Amino acid sequence: MSDEHGFLSRRGFIAGVGASAVGASLVCTSGRASAFGLGGVFGGSGSSARHVTPYVTSRDDFYLVAVNKSFRPAVTPNNVAGNWHLEIKGLSGAPDRHAWQDLMQQADKSVFKTFECIGNQVGGDLIGNARWQVIPLKQLLQSLPGFDHAKSVMFRSLDNFYSSVSIDRAMDDYAFIALQMNGAPLPAKHGFPARVMLPDLYGMKQPRWLTQIALQETADTTSYWEERGWAGSVPVKTMSRLDPPGQIKAGKSVTLTGVAYAGHRGVRGVQVSLDGGQNWAKCRVEHANKPDAWSLWRYDWHQPTSGRHQLMVRAIDGNGNVQTAKQTGTYPNGASGYDHMAVNVD
Repeated sequence: MSDEHGFLSRRGFIAGVGASAVGASLVCTSGRASAFGLGGVFGGSGSSARHVTPYVTSRDDFYLVAVNKSFRPAVTPNNVAGNWHLEIKGLSGAPDRHAWQDLMQQADKSVFKTFECIGNQVGGDLIGNARWQVIPLKQLLQSLPGFDHAKSVMFRSLDNFYSSVSIDRAMDDYAFIALQMNGAPLPAKHGFPARVMLPDLYGMKQPRWLTQIALQETADTTSYWEERGWAGSVPVKTMSRLDPPGQIKAGKSVTLTGVAYAGHRGVRGVQVSLDGGQNWAKCRVEHANKPDAWSLWRYDWHQPTSGRHQLMVRAIDGNGNVQTAKQTGTYPNGASGYDHMAVNVD
């Protein structure tokens, strides 16, 4: 599975670590035919088409993670009135019940937020960034009975999924309930009527299709996937990805592109190597230092020479920490390592 430089190809890496994700039954699928992870060599007559990742992932292209990936709620934007309420429970007394229309009136904040599947491979596309119309979660929690004694918050969904987090995380300024995605009500497969957005966590801790939020006195937290061996409230790992560059001609300058993500820490910088990690060059970064949203990067490769080149990329988070080079699989707490590909320059 290794090439002559000792780097594991994308296809070989996926084959090697994918079994761990399958064995733990985490179902992750992308929303489109992947432009990524198709193999480790680009260039020549068989090159992949060039692809430049946009900052905002379309609703159709956004990846899907689910216990049952075919689940769709019975409620839609056309019939949600009177057929769905978000129940929010304190430690005592009757729960609050919020209709979707009432929540929409409170959703006056728009944020960019990246979701990544904990099953995302190095270089994979189980990650996406969108613009969400949201309500700060603290706005719905802080007046509940018993709030001062709560230590965690449980979220439950229409598909019987569940996840709980600490009260501190639920009260974070970057914890939200999302009602719209890219300017329209959430798509059925991405959480309509409402979904949770929490800082610095993989998607498995942020349920869609919400039906209930409840304060808890216990400090212990859990989730559907944690009870099946996956890590819980672990911060997302710093990652970066190369876009397929298409065919590269010797002597003809080309711009390499990709994405980088470091959770709540944001991305301070990105570096690319053209020689398998022996030397690194600084990239231009767009949307840098944005908490919980990815950044785009670009590098102008001037007059590439003919032959085979090993491209690699690494990111630097907002705290100044360089992405780890250590290659690990996805199970149980997310993949790590540098994305890389070999390109043949004609």
